[in-house]
Amino acid sequence: MPKTGKAAVMTKAMTDLELKRFPLPVVSLGDMLVKVKCCTICGSDLHTWRGRRASPTPIILGHEIVGEIVEIGQGAGCDSGNRSLRPGDRVTWTIMDSCGKCYYCRVKGLPMKCRNLKKYGHESCAEPPHFLGGFAEYCYLSPGTCVIKLPETLTDEVAAPANCALATVIAGWEAISLKPLENVLIQGAGALGIYATALAKSYGCARIIVTDVLDQRLEFVKSFGATDTLNTTGMCADESAEVARGLTAGFGVDAAMECAGVPAVIPAGLKSLRVGGRYVQHGNVFPGAEFTYDASDIVFRWLTLTGVHNYDARHLQLAVNFLEQNREAFPFGSIVTHRVGLDELSDGLHIAESGEAIRVAVLP
Repeated sequence: MPKTGKAAVMTKAMTDLELKRFPLPVVSLGDMLVKVKCCTICGSDLHTWRGRRASPTPIILGHEIVGEIVEIGQGAGCDSGNRSLRPGDRVTWTIMDSCGKCYYCRVKGLPMKCRNLKKYGHESCAEPPHFLGGFAEYCYLSPGTCVIKLPETLTDEVAAPANCALATVIAGWEAISLKPLENVLIQGAGALGIYATALAKSYGCARIIVTDVLDQRLEFVKSFGATDTLNTTGMCADESAEVARGLTAGFGVDAAMECAGVPAVIPAGLKSLRVGGRYVQHGNVFPGAEFTYDASDIVFRWLTLTGVHNYDARHLQLAVNFLEQNREAFPFGSIVTHRVGLDELSDGLHIAESGEAIRVAVLP
């Protein structure tokens, strides 16, 4: 095994990443060293790179990762499903390492809000073990991370976005208790919206309405179960809500999900709901994502507005299960549309930012 590994490091927002080498860490008790096989670029990576939210630098971004175990520390021999792990196994893992002991972990069941939280792709790489993100040849996993052994039926590129796009969407639909035969609105036809559509289809939802401002994405999402698509370019909230109501016999949708990462779409989503409808938003993961809405409408129409950030370990396992069980039903392999190496990663970030891609895969 080599003594060093390469990483694409962000030192400053909106500048090209720098290729650097770091010494490989000695694997401690309960830890693992994984060789990265694939990491897809998530929208939150772009928010950090753009400087839309504060982040420590230098940093190795990337958290939608599939890797191959290189070395396992004593006491780290099983995954979250009690399946034995050994070097050479292909795995994915939660975006976070949580302590399992604090108020949010033990009392509230919110490990993603752990008071001692560490997140892959979100921590400084200045100090050892350095390899804490997916835009690198290796990633170092600590004991509070949920590791999941991947089935051979899933390719690296299909499995990588399960963490975090698919797992987050599963957490979102669960948070507002999506039910069969309901009519839903999904705002945004990027990776989050595509997975939200496929899940709604598999749940047995009736009308699955997807909105976006890019026609090519709206066409693409039809193969994942969208029954109706709407390009909302130039439309106000009332206009797009009127379309949603028209598609649901005048009532409005039962549930809606914001997947666009654009706060301006939230009023349209709320206005599209029927009386008693539920709305979940998790795309606006940066400060200053403000919107204006008449709170009396939420009161008079008994609306529920829920925010979901990241997911629990079981949501990631459900994501892997969903991909495996539905690999013939939906074209998951087409979600990765572009591929780059570590030395081309700055170009990959620009491609992802342009909206041209659904997901860009980084292949170290």
